[in-house]
Amino acid sequence: MVSGEDEMRKLLKIRQNLDDNIRELEGEIRDLRKAIAEIDRSIVRQGFRNPVPPKIETQLDSEDKGISVKSKDGVTLGYMRIDDEIILFKPVESLAFTISIPPFQAFFLERVLGNMKATDEAKAAGGETPFGEVLSFEVETDSDRITGITIRNFGDERRLREIQSSLRWALDKMYEKLIQN
Repeated sequence: MVSGEDEMRKLLKIRQNLDDNIRELEGEIRDLRKAIAEIDRSIVRQGFRNPVPPKIETQLDSEDKGISVKSKDGVTLGYMRIDDEIILFKPVESLAFTISIPPFQAFFLERVLGNMKATDEAKAAGGETPFGEVLSFEVETDSDRITGITIRNFGDERRLREIQSSLRWALDKMYEKLIQN
């Protein structure tokens, strides 16, 4: 029976070691679950939530019209105001700019703003920037007529200049088409 007792002790020792390993691994699993929960909370805080764009006044005050956007001829095409990460543009009411006049849709909206938005979305998907900082834009219209453009999260100074010059160029081309008709 001596050999039976030795075997029993070995089995009990193995069982004890396995129980110890299980407890240690369960502790590691608890720690890993806590780490995952903390990472999830951080993800929610930084971007996997629907950002609520700040409400802004979409009317330019008569006293503060902002930066005038002029054609090559010096005709005022509209006014632009820049507040934090928001660009607000209002065309002059006497000019009937519509979204169908080239090159507004194809150039300004799709090529310039669309490409910037796609770049931001790719960076956000790669974790380089929060989803709440992706460029977004909205064109306000009355029927087909443009009454305002709001651009949020435009980014740095270089992109601001690119948006300003592209908008100015597109509006100038649209103005040329308006006066030809």
